[in-house]
Amino acid sequence: MWSPSEAQFSGFVGLLPIAERPLVLRYVKFEDKKKALVSRLLQRKLVHSLLDVEYGDIVIERTREGKPYLANQIDCCEMPNFNFNVSHQGNFVVLASEPLCIVGVDVMTHQPVREELPVAFFEPFKNCYTDFEWNMVMSAGPKSVALFDQFYRLWCLKEAYIKAIGIGLGFDLLRAEFFHPSGNIWSDVARVRIDCEEKEDWIFCLHKLDDDHWACVAKGAPEDAVESYRKTLQRISFDSTSLRAAVEAPEKQFRILEVGDLVPHNYKMDLENSC
Repeated sequence: MWSPSEAQFSGFVGLLPIAERPLVLRYVKFEDKKKALVSRLLQRKLVHSLLDVEYGDIVIERTREGKPYLANQIDCCEMPNFNFNVSHQGNFVVLASEPLCIVGVDVMTHQPVREELPVAFFEPFKNCYTDFEWNMVMSAGPKSVALFDQFYRLWCLKEAYIKAIGIGLGFDLLRAEFFHPSGNIWSDVARVRIDCEEKEDWIFCLHKLDDDHWACVAKGAPEDAVESYRKTLQRISFDSTSLRAAVEAPEKQFRILEVGDLVPHNYKMDLENSC
């Protein structure tokens, strides 16, 4: 867990563009401020590392639904639809990116509610799951940890899909029904049916980050993005062979970085000297 001094935190905030700093400092809780800061630094680290854009030149904007995207004009045939997504909860801030597919990521933890009985906690959310999904949740028991794990795995799947298409809060969760092709509810690979129709051009990969945190990465067809998000992509349509290859490309594991890894070496030296 990153525990910066006030001076160190202020130094890292100062690395962001002036317009973005209030978006970090608006949070009341210091933990929320830290996650917001790390999320923005992580996005810039990605762009700098993959596309070799200088930190000071990186321009990240958001669609009207709130999905971040790189506003810089990038001409890279190997990454015609470079896009990314971030999520944070508990002890993790996670990021996923894709060169062609649209991507969404979500991380969840049940650590704050481990002492609560699962059924009592689940009840208000039951109408967000289809009967098929609810049966998956309840079949994970009888141990509370397993029930919570399955509940949040499915929630991660839904959130990752919503974030991938960039729709924000205007999506009926019951339209998306997730299932594991292997039939094993603990499989790390899932697919989705939208309005009862299987979407073969989407795949979802689940990652257990530690005992209390699950993350899901969703990737799929650019043509499924909402209109405002489509406008940020260079290409919408791809032939079925190229799209399938991109969707089914092996999923990489998350790489753990320290906060100091998110800024250039010379920035890091300046921070250390100032703090």
